[in-house]
Amino acid sequence: VNYCEKNYPELLPNVSTCRSPMQMFASIIKEQNSTSSRRCVHVAVMPCTAKKFEAARDEFKVNAIPNVDYVITTQELIQMIKESGIIFEDLEPEAIDMPFGTMTGAGVIFGVTGGVTEAVLRRISSDKSGATLMSLAYTGVRGMKGVKDTTVMHGDKEIKIAIVSGLGN
Repeated sequence: VNYCEKNYPELLPNVSTCRSPMQMFASIIKEQNSTSSRRCVHVAVMPCTAKKFEAARDEFKVNAIPNVDYVITTQELIQMIKESGIIFEDLEPEAIDMPFGTMTGAGVIFGVTGGVTEAVLRRISSDKSGATLMSLAYTGVRGMKGVKDTTVMHGDKEIKIAIVSGLGN
């Protein structure tokens, strides 16, 4: 988004207005866990350093307080774990946190390139069968290839889709 804002502002109307999974989760966590007497601090572990810039954007702040307080990269987390001497093989297994009670595979695809597009295709599909959802996964919208395009049918309408990844595109 930042790259598009600075270099191709005329294309901004074509950029998804959907918040990133990091921002969606952060706003819900802050809303559900902050009270007047207690401040929730949200730390996000992300693979991309651009998430640090995203977290600092004004549109992701409420009363000048960011939804995501700190962002560390996965590489920074790995370094912290190494420096602390934690050995994963020595840790006892624990149950997964379930802050909302359920989870789905949609949360996994949402965080990958093309995942938002696939989530939209799943949502607008009138057929929610496993076969249909699997066929959507093979439309070619996910993955790291720079520019991908495809056409899908929605009822009697043909929908043309393009997914762009990477600054070189």
